Amino acid sequence: MEKRWTIVEALRHSRHDWLNKIQLIKGNLSLQRLDRVNEIIQQIIMEAENEAKLTNLQTEQFAELLMTYHWQARRIHLEYEVFGEPRSLHAYDNMLVTWCQQFLHMLEECSVPHVENYITITIDLTEKDVRLFFDYRGMLHELAKVKTWIQQYSEYDALALCEHVVHEHELTVCAIIHLFE
Repeated sequence: MEKRWTIVEALRHSRHDWLNKIQLIKGNLSLQRLDRVNEIIQQIIMEAENEAKLTNLQTEQFAELLMTYHWQARRIHLEYEVFGEPRSLHAYDNMLVTWCQQFLHMLEECSVPHVENYITITIDLTEKDVRLFFDYRGMLHELAKVKTWIQQYSEYDALALCEHVVHEHELTVCAIIHLFE
């Protein structure tokens, strides 16, 4: 199970993240790199908008997993984005967080350390379903273990994998949740 953060720990990590962003802006301002400052500010705005969209899904545990993922030492850098009209996915929260924790844990075990490993999770909300796209770039070893895990967990509660590609330097997985009302 993932670590449960106290309010003080969460505020400390959040403050640390904001100080890093402010120092990045300050450093680029002192070098008079205004184009880079604008890029950093745009990235901060985009991250804040995605965070707001994620929290509007009312999936507290899933949102916490994604928003705090980088607060611990990890082999993988995670980013996420949310598209579509927000709606409550509260009924799917436990399933989403459990499947994603297990998936990310397996990926971390199979990612080569000291290599730049990235995963982008795209959450696409449509009227009838939710599609989760996992796009991994980096270096994987134990490809058989990855393929076995994907096969074993290709159907999990209301989540089903609709496609996947596994290679040594990339992995793409599309999972779909058919919504019940």
